[in-house]
This record gives sequence, C-alpha cells and structure tokens, in this order.
Amino acid sequence: MTARVPTSATAEIAAEPLGTWFRNVPDSALTVGAISQAGWRVTDLLLPTLTLRRSALDHNLALFARWCGDNGVSHAPHGKTTMAPQLFDAQLAAGVWAITAATVAQARLMRRHGVPRVLLANEVVDEPGLRWLAAEVSAGFDAYVLADSVAGIERMERTLAEAQATRTVPVLLELGVHSGRGGARSEADALAAAERLTASGHLALAGVECFEGVFPQDRADRSLRRVDGFLADLAGLLAELDQRGLFQDREEIILTAGGSGYPDRVVAAFQRMSPLSRPVRCVVRSGGYVTHDHGLLERCSPLSASARNPLGVLRPALELWGHVLSTPEPGLAICGFGRRDAPYDADLPIPIARLAPDGTRQPAPDARVDKLNDQHAFLSHTSDLAVGDVLVFGVSHPCTAFEKWPLIPVLDDADRVVDAIRTYF
Repeated sequence: MTARVPTSATAEIAAEPLGTWFRNVPDSALTVGAISQAGWRVTDLLLPTLTLRRSALDHNLALFARWCGDNGVSHAPHGKTTMAPQLFDAQLAAGVWAITAATVAQARLMRRHGVPRVLLANEVVDEPGLRWLAAEVSAGFDAYVLADSVAGIERMERTLAEAQATRTVPVLLELGVHSGRGGARSEADALAAAERLTASGHLALAGVECFEGVFPQDRADRSLRRVDGFLADLAGLLAELDQRGLFQDREEIILTAGGSGYPDRVVAAFQRMSPLSRPVRCVVRSGGYVTHDHGLLERCSPLSASARNPLGVLRPALELWGHVLSTPEPGLAICGFGRRDAPYDADLPIPIARLAPDGTRQPAPDARVDKLNDQHAFLSHTSDLAVGDVLVFGVSHPCTAFEKWPLIPVLDDADRVVDAIRTYF
C-alpha cells in the first residue's frame, strides 16, 4: 500500500459549511464533516438527490482489492470517475498503487489532497500544465505521464528544459488503435517515439500503456477478439522495447491498461507474456468499480451479477431519488429530475424502488424513463403512481453521475444520512 502524504485539504472538506450551493441538503448550520449529526433520513433531503450506499461502497472496495491480489496486478483506479478526495482516501486505504488522472487539473487536485502517486493517463502538451508537472516532480511528486509521438515528446522536452526541471518525468508510451483516441498507430511510430524518449534529458521511458475501453463495452465475441488482439499488440511492443535495451535504467517496467469493462482480459493478456529483463508491474486502471451501476458496468464488468464470478459481485452504490410531480395523462408521470441531475449518455435512469408512506422500500413500479428534459423525467407506466410518490432510480455510467453533484449524501442500509462525499469537477 502506498503511504498517503498528510495535507490540510481533507480537513477543509470536513469544515465546509452545508450552504445553499449544495442543492440537495436543507438549510443547516452544520458542516460537511458533521452531516451525520443532523439525524436526517433520505426523505429529509431536498429532492432530487444522488446518494451513495455505504455498505455497497465498502463491499466494492474490498472485492476489487481482493480480485487484484488474486490476479497479481496493481491497481491505479481512474480518479476522474469520482473526483472525490474522500474516495481517493478510501481507495488508498484499500491498497491501490496509484490514482489515475486524465488531465493536469485533476492531477493537481489529487496532489493537493495528498495522493502520493498519480498516473496521468493522457498526453500533456500545454506549457502551463508541463510547467506545473516539472515543478511538482522536481519537488518529489511521483507522477507518470503518457506520450505517443516524437512531436509531443519534443514539445514536452522543450518546456521541461525551459522550466529547469531537476528530475526526469517518467513516461509511458501509449499504443493506440485506428479510429480510437490517443496512442501511436503503428509499431514503427511507437518505436520512433521510444527512441526519442531514451535520448531525452528530462523524460524517461518507464513502460507502455493502452486504453482498451475505446472498444464497445460488451461481451460479444467480436468485441473480445478485438480487445485481446489490441492487448497482445501492447505486450508485443513492450517485449520489443525491452529487447532493444530501452529499460536498462529502470528498476521495474510499467505495463498498464484498463477501463472497467475488460480488466479480466487485461490480466489474461499480461499473464501470457514471457519474462523480460526487469520485473514488470502490471497495472489495471478500472475506476467505475467503486460504485458500479445498474446499466453499462453491470452489462460488461467481469464482476457483475450476470458474470457470476465465484469471487463475488460488485454492488450498485449510486441511487437517484425524485418525486412524482405530475400525472397529467393516463400512463404518463413526470418526475422531478432531469439531465442536470442524472447521467444519460449510456442509458436513462432505471426505476428500482418506490418508497411507501412510512419510508419503507417497495418493489419498483411498472415504469420506464423515456425522455429527460433539463429538470424533468418522462415516465411511461402502467402502475398507480400518484403525485408526491418518491421513486428510486438506478443509474448507468458513474463518471457522468458524479460530475452532476458537488455533494453526495452517504446512506446506511436504513436510509439514514451518515456522511457526505464532496466532488470537484
């Protein structure tokens, strides 16, 4: 487990007042860290609200840590999923090797909140970002960054030299795929970039990286073949770089891939590799596991309920709560949440429960969310929905759920508010 650097930033979260800028909590003189003292239940909150189930969160953290340990891989979860320092702390306590960022702004937040090692899984070409990286790495920050071209490497080299960086920045060479995101598109381009890195005075080739999440997030045979082929190409590139002697100055070589859909395929591909000249640290970067979901991840994760992994299954931890505002036509109900409150890029929210007047959960009504406006959800239904009913929805794609809520109340299994998570997007 990586030691955490203490900072005052987490204490600042706890001391922040529960002001009107948090749209889902009542007026209160309490702070974020003291929210449990309010004695609130979920129905005391201002709806709509997104909530996080404590028991599911704790279960998911422990299960994925066990999965990584059983498979002999390190974990650097995508912090961009939650952008929540309190959850970074929980992930570090569970033994992750690093937290992954997608931008310099995200890495800066992680650094401020004491994350000791960040894998910045993106190319960085802007001068302000590179100057920040130079200063922090020179001050002892353990940060990795990606590169995929000679042009990008030379731009990084020039800015780091101008910034008078005193420590080299470790770089992971990114391999890409046609019509995908970043990453060298051919072995020749990758090798040229690697050779340029080894000639740098401010950058050091530390390993290779890819993101197989650019492929469709499903378990169809065609998708799995494409993922497996891409990962085999990454392993082959690493072997070629090692054979050329490009890691002679490294104590270990980093080999990393990973979204939340295919970590099992990543492990299988890496385990097929022959030994190299240095120890290889295999790192998966799944981030959505921490809350899982009722849609995208449930369909594709190797630890979903449908996958029936003997180790266990991830549990959806995020729930969206809203009132029925109107039943203006037979078979139509308007619920009080919309695009500003719920993710809609992968799937629309899914009704999973209904609250009885006494606050107990009842089975979900026969209803479906057909459309979202900014503040309204259109539900088609064949049930007895009435104005004022409180419905609970599952969501799909945690990344675009967290970003909509600066404060997410944490519930125990009796729907009592026991904590709150602060996000920074």
